[in-house]
Amino acid sequence: MSSRKALVSLALVLSAYGSAAMASDGTVKFSGDIVDTPCVVSTDSVDQTVSLGKVKASTFAKVKDTSADQGFTIKLEECDNAVKKTASVMFTGSQDSTDNTLLAISNVSGAATGVGIEILSNAGTVIPMGTASADNSLQTGENVLNFKAHYKSTLASVGVGPANSQADFQVTYK
Repeated sequence: MSSRKALVSLALVLSAYGSAAMASDGTVKFSGDIVDTPCVVSTDSVDQTVSLGKVKASTFAKVKDTSADQGFTIKLEECDNAVKKTASVMFTGSQDSTDNTLLAISNVSGAATGVGIEILSNAGTVIPMGTASADNSLQTGENVLNFKAHYKSTLASVGVGPANSQADFQVTYK
């Protein structure tokens, strides 16, 4: 009988450890898409932050003055240019109320005023919000599309504060 008690005790101990192993300590979320496109946007490019830095309000002495350009890229991987030869990028987001070609600064308490964010091609051509960039030739394999952004004043007087915003982008292949 004592060996039976030992087996029952062992079973109880093992079941206690088994229950502890089943406790939930967190969650892992998985996301993605299965796509039928000539390229795949790199995960490095999907959720990125471009720092426009700290810019003195006095940089904007008049309407249309800009801060220094800050470069950023959108990397396309696994491209097959046998199917499509070019890619263009369209940026969308809240448009500035004074100049709808610019991305508006997020409307939060204390935010900077009189300024928006302008997105440009690497060659310096303005890409208005909601308008596709010029076509970029695709090579088989990896392609890096280069862009720039800067603040641009929309009023004669720029108010200080956080000047953050967010734009989505969509790649179109031709």
